[in-house]
Amino acid sequence: MISEQKPHPPLDPSALRKLVEASITSTPPPEGFDPLQAPQEDLKKFGFPMRPDPKYQPAEHAFWQQMFARSLAFEQFAFDILPPVATQIRGFFWESPRRQTSLNWSGAYITPRDGTVFSAIWTKFQVPTPNLPPGATPGEKDLSSTWIGFDGQRRYYMSTLPQFGTAQNIEPNMGVPTRSFFAWWQWWVRGLAGQAIPIKLAAPRIHPGDLIICYMQVAADRAGVSFVITNVSTGRVVQFFQGAPAPNGGLPFKVSGATAEWVMERPAIPPDPTPMPLPDYGTVDFRDCGATAINMKTGATVERTLSGAKLIDMYVVRQNPERTVKISIPKPLDTTEFLTEFQ
Repeated sequence: MISEQKPHPPLDPSALRKLVEASITSTPPPEGFDPLQAPQEDLKKFGFPMRPDPKYQPAEHAFWQQMFARSLAFEQFAFDILPPVATQIRGFFWESPRRQTSLNWSGAYITPRDGTVFSAIWTKFQVPTPNLPPGATPGEKDLSSTWIGFDGQRRYYMSTLPQFGTAQNIEPNMGVPTRSFFAWWQWWVRGLAGQAIPIKLAAPRIHPGDLIICYMQVAADRAGVSFVITNVSTGRVVQFFQGAPAPNGGLPFKVSGATAEWVMERPAIPPDPTPMPLPDYGTVDFRDCGATAINMKTGATVERTLSGAKLIDMYVVRQNPERTVKISIPKPLDTTEFLTEFQ
């Protein structure tokens, strides 16, 4: 969950809720609805992403089939507005051709090639169980989120970052460290305070150890994104389409598709931009990772794996003596799988 490094002015939650509701398409489909067979127009009507072409997007189509292969309960889309969270924009204090470091991100990202831009991204992972890290201060909050997204790696004017995943937190409750889990999404926009707010999905419910599928597909006009989250362990799924935010009532932003990323993050709480402590989440195995890129001039698509991905190590600066310590490290497993590991 990402935002600018500055305090945000007070926001009217009811006004923000209306803006979000106006940008969403999501209707529970009728009983017996099968996304694998449904016409594309019905998928669009109910807020599903378009079904990939098995000829031109075989890996994406295969993942789509996994996502909807079993009998599922399509839950009603509902959400809660969360307090703002903030992390500094992705910056590096050191980088190499294949490995970079960050105060708040750990994971992997890829960039498009040959004049293409990303149009879809997907993965599956098991929800980790957070524990207090060594040396935790009594009463502290230890926050983490696991997500996929587009465009978080590029600093450009009014850049955007649609992102989607789960949160695994430890927060004090009557003095007792208490875990919480939920699904969330956010369409962050540089310079717009109203887009600094992560949005909690009421469903599907998230539990430690659940197998989660996340999928995002960019609309043909680049001004909207379809989201699907399936809790494979419970057989529950939520799908919705969100139109891109529009600055000051103007034309909506468009997804540039300049990067696709798979991330374990530790957010911050404004107005302090310092990331919160990362809980000891153990490991997260990002499996079946993939993305589709499209040439906007010709319409030709190409599927991408993690081959050539850049890996991101998360670090903190310790004192006495001052030193840099890595706290979460990604490890590649093959061209579609990697894991992040708490250190």
